[in-house]
Amino acid sequence: MRSARFALALAGAVALILAACAGGQQPVGGGSSAPSTAGKASYGGTITFALENDVSNLDPMLSGLFVDRNIHYAMYDSLVRVDPKGNIIPWLAETWETSADGKTVTFHLRQGVKYHDGTAFDSDSVKWNIDRYTQTKGSLRTADLGSVDNVQVVDASTVKFNLKSAFAPLLGALVDRAGMMVSKKVVDAMGADFTLKPFKAGTGPFILTEAVKNDHYTLEKNPDWWGKDASGNKLPYLDKLIVKPILDADVALTNLRTGNAQIINRINGKDVASVKADASLSYQQVGSFSWASLVPNEAAGFIFSERRYVKAVAMAIDRDEILQKGPAAGIGLVGWGPISPAHFAYDDSFKPWPKADPDGAKKLVAEVGKGPLKFELLVPSGDAGILQAAQLIQSELAKADITMDLKTQLFNDIVTLQQQHKHLGMTFVGWSGRLDPDGNTYDFVVTGSPNNDSSYTNAKVDDLMKQQRAESDPAKRKQLLLQAQQIYVVDDPARVWYGFDISPIVTVKSFVGLVPYPDRIPRFETGWIQK
Repeated sequence: MRSARFALALAGAVALILAACAGGQQPVGGGSSAPSTAGKASYGGTITFALENDVSNLDPMLSGLFVDRNIHYAMYDSLVRVDPKGNIIPWLAETWETSADGKTVTFHLRQGVKYHDGTAFDSDSVKWNIDRYTQTKGSLRTADLGSVDNVQVVDASTVKFNLKSAFAPLLGALVDRAGMMVSKKVVDAMGADFTLKPFKAGTGPFILTEAVKNDHYTLEKNPDWWGKDASGNKLPYLDKLIVKPILDADVALTNLRTGNAQIINRINGKDVASVKADASLSYQQVGSFSWASLVPNEAAGFIFSERRYVKAVAMAIDRDEILQKGPAAGIGLVGWGPISPAHFAYDDSFKPWPKADPDGAKKLVAEVGKGPLKFELLVPSGDAGILQAAQLIQSELAKADITMDLKTQLFNDIVTLQQQHKHLGMTFVGWSGRLDPDGNTYDFVVTGSPNNDSSYTNAKVDDLMKQQRAESDPAKRKQLLLQAQQIYVVDDPARVWYGFDISPIVTVKSFVGLVPYPDRIPRFETGWIQK
């Protein structure tokens, strides 16, 4: 969910395209199939995935980090999924229909599916999961499912979502954690341990069998998974998947080149050319929904409760310099808000500060009348590229007489402080992105939403964001989203956005079958090792 990765970037115009590269297959019943270019798939083998940070929570209800989702997608199935081009496709729900007024969505479920612990997946299970997400204190899925009034079991394989009002982003939310199904039996049995040891809790292609915090996570093939390739062969092909947290992108790439890992899904821009030229590696990328940002604490009593200071920081930074001279090394696009070029609501003309304006920032700080602006930026430790980007921003702010002190800290600890609204200044944390622009915006700017870590509140923004959720016309939704963006980015800023990411997959040449997705999460069920 959250991502500390600096904007790796969208390579020029290619970044605006969600078309996937060839080289993989989607499960039958889960969308269209893209033919593999690597010959006939073979079964067996183990691969190691170098993940950029340790996970924080393997319970979809409580997870707040992007890295968690990389394991979630391997072990859990959701009601619907998305294909590489951004289309919603069937998954645990094979078909669905929406009532004329948009207030009822009826799902017809895939039959014969079992959780890894042997319990049945059915309508009762869907109702229990959605009720858990919406009614449990501390759930991070309440905003995703805020429109759901109740879930009604029609029969064992039919379930009806009754909504408080029409909710355009519902299917987009159900693609991810809000739609992931977990075993009630395992949740009840594991109690508090479920957060990091949800063994046999999913229905997905891989079964979590080992979880060693800060070291590795082992997932083994689910021999009973429902997915099949285009030829009718059972998926997944792999026997085992090992996930190892490696914080530094350069170290992760070294592990790939030395055979200690077979896949990474992040890379510093400076390394892209050499990786593409490396005959032992395979590089793929598509445009991404994700963005990079600085997160202020706007709660009362903290420096950035004065939002003109947030605006001053946004004005003073040089986004193009960050892109060109930072770890992205020129591979990417600058950005001013959270609506990605990959979204239907993107506005290419929205460039409130096309160039850095240190003089304007100085005037704004002087207008506040409290002396020079000085604050602390918390930077995730362990990755030299992230620190380099923070130091570059630090030097840019100095031109506006703004002092930003850097403090490195473990990423998970930063996120915890941020969620508790206790960070003193800003944090260097971005977002991995969502299919619908609502998932890139609403939760960060609407008063009291779970991911509103900046403590932002603006009644007009709340109203516009709630209106767009109930609007079915994309053109009208776009206008509402853009009206809100003008407020929470420029007029009354919620945080500082500065760039958009790419979504890369880098593998050893022998590990094939994967297709990059805009959310940067590998779908391991289609991957296989060439013999």
